Amino acid sequence: MVKSMEEFTFYFNTESIDESGWNSVVNNSNILLSLPYLSAMQSGLKSDIKFIYTLGYNAEQKPIIAGVFQIIKFTSKQNLDGNLVYKILQDCRKTDQGTSINCLVCGNMFATGENGFAFSDEISKNTAVEIMANAAKKLSKNPEFEDSFDFILFKEFWKESDEITPVFEDSKFRPFQIDVNMVLDLKPSWNSFEDYLNDMKTKYRTKANSAFKKAESLEIKTLSSTVIIENLDQLHKLYHNVLQKVDFLYGEEYVKSLPLLKSNLGEKLMCTALILESEIIGYSTAILNNDRLEANYVGIDYELNTKYAVYERLLYAYVEQAINLKVKQLYLGRTSELIKSALGAQPESMTLYVRHRSKVKNLFLKPFIETIKPAKFELRKPFKETRKLN
Repeated sequence: MVKSMEEFTFYFNTESIDESGWNSVVNNSNILLSLPYLSAMQSGLKSDIKFIYTLGYNAEQKPIIAGVFQIIKFTSKQNLDGNLVYKILQDCRKTDQGTSINCLVCGNMFATGENGFAFSDEISKNTAVEIMANAAKKLSKNPEFEDSFDFILFKEFWKESDEITPVFEDSKFRPFQIDVNMVLDLKPSWNSFEDYLNDMKTKYRTKANSAFKKAESLEIKTLSSTVIIENLDQLHKLYHNVLQKVDFLYGEEYVKSLPLLKSNLGEKLMCTALILESEIIGYSTAILNNDRLEANYVGIDYELNTKYAVYERLLYAYVEQAINLKVKQLYLGRTSELIKSALGAQPESMTLYVRHRSKVKNLFLKPFIETIKPAKFELRKPFKETRKLN
């Protein structure tokens, strides 16, 4: 374990990171913590987000933890002037779009899961959390970031990681849950998309076939980095269509990272487009992360969505890709839980941890956090019952 908070090295761009030290910790465990991924994200989002990378060391100065922080401005479309917690905290800032909150985030705002840090087998997960909480504390005390953020957020941990909650609470973080992550476990017997459909009840198989029927006039194409660059304006437009439907805005320039992501990650980054008469009307991105496929973001022309089942077709394309890649799981992310459960995905709860950098104001977070609850939805069960043999 690190002896003190001085045992950190912070980096503010990927080019300056101790590459061998970083790679010795991450060790291909998570592509979302790889330097090719992080450099592409930083390049595309540098006007929106400030990235901070850290390496933590043991007493022998050997790297034992590698973590990523981002300073992000979340903009709420809601008017928070009447919110009691807002009045108490008085850290929210008015913008032309709404009310913004500046936050130091450990984790990946563009992917769901435990993507904030990796650690060596010399330490436990609890120790890793303690180290990263100390790293966040050190950043909050740095005069350079005095006015850069008010809240510290660690996102987001699977249910089986609940044993880390006391460690976070020791550092005055408060746990809360937001919408679930929808995860599809792929059966070994699914060697093709037809196998997947055949395991479905008639109602859901018919639903899938209906979506394919509506989309049959669309061309589906995997985009290269060159084609992504050629169509960047259209991809950006479609992505912003989706952003207009969310409560909080952040990372509006995410699409700018796509060409370099594709170039750096190669076949592990998939950008799939639906094309109508030579124009892209919907697209999705996904990343192959070891034995799982992780869905990222979509862009949609909502005026054509119903007629051509654009969103549904993109979701089924994720399933097709996952089966072809023979992964164990498909992470479909949050939102649209009902339609994703109709594909067979199951809800997985995730826990986040937040605190205010002011000890006094942190006391007032509890009533606000208690109002945050995962959205309720009716879980679908699209697969046929498996009969047990006596």
